[in-house]
Order: sequence, then structure tokens, then C-alpha cells
Amino acid sequence: MQLKKHLMTSALVATTILAGFSAANAATADGTFDVKLTITSFCSVDSSSGVQDINFGSYAANTGPTGIAEQSSASNISVTCSKDAPYVINLTPSNNSPSGAGAMTGPGSDTISYQLSKTTGGSAWGNNGILSAEGDGVSGTGAGLSAAADTYTVYAKVTSTTDVKPGDYSDTVAVSVLY
Repeated sequence: MQLKKHLMTSALVATTILAGFSAANAATADGTFDVKLTITSFCSVDSSSGVQDINFGSYAANTGPTGIAEQSSASNISVTCSKDAPYVINLTPSNNSPSGAGAMTGPGSDTISYQLSKTTGGSAWGNNGILSAEGDGVSGTGAGLSAAADTYTVYAKVTSTTDVKPGDYSDTVAVSVLY
């Protein structure tokens, strides 16, 4: 029993000496690492058929384009984008006109032409805008996703005769936001 006690004591002393020796000779190696997160731009657009529609109303057949008042969208297109994110809003009528010159279709093969614009009587609003150049789109810079949306009114005027078959004429315009 005495021998076991003596061996245990010797082992304990040896471990303590080695631990002290290791602590006395300890060194430090340093390094670094990064914590990263990438935030990408985000935009949303609020435009809905039935809400932002442009309605010219009713006119007698063969009313000239000058006899039909220019109209604006019933409510604004709203765009919300990340803070300081540049964006361009492009409009494309269903005939894919890059200049915003559309054609409302109605009964038979008759059409009535119209032009989208940025302001009353203003320049065309089409789909040639890119981030580095507004072109005939409309550009802006995001105020942040928690800020109020930027709003834009679309204007349109009839550009052709209405000497067409009586009935309802309409077209669908696609709204795209590049960001």
C-alpha cells in the first residue's frame, strides 16, 4: 500500500513539474479572420391593371387625336429601392415598341395608336433606359426600403384617328424597373 502511495505521489509531482515547465515555455501565435455580409440591391414596383389604368373615356367615331384629351394614369406607379440604389423605369406597350408608342386593339383588326410620355405633352416614355443612361425611361435613386416610395405619373395621348369600328379598345403596358 505504501508503495502505491509513493508511486502516486511521484507521478503527481512529475506532472506538476512538467505542467510548470510547459507553462514557462508557452508562446502565442496570432491570426485574424473577417466577418462578412454582402447586401444586394432590392427594388419593388407597385403597378396594377385596374389601378394605374389610363382611361381616355368615350368619344364618337372619327374624333381626331387633337379632340381627345391627353390622360394620365389613374394613380401613380410606386417604386421602392434599397438606399442609394440607382434604378430606371421602362414602359413597354404590348406591341413591344421601344419608344412607348402603343396600339389599343378592339373589335376586328382595328387599332388606335397612342404615345406614353413622362409629363403632360412631354417626351416619350419607352423602354430604352439602362442604369448608366436614362434614355427614354425614367431614372431615380432609392431612398431605402423603409422610406416612402417614389411615385411616377404616366401620361398618354391618342396619336391616330378613331375612324374605327365602334367598341372597346385597350392595350397592356409592361412596367419594368432595372436596378
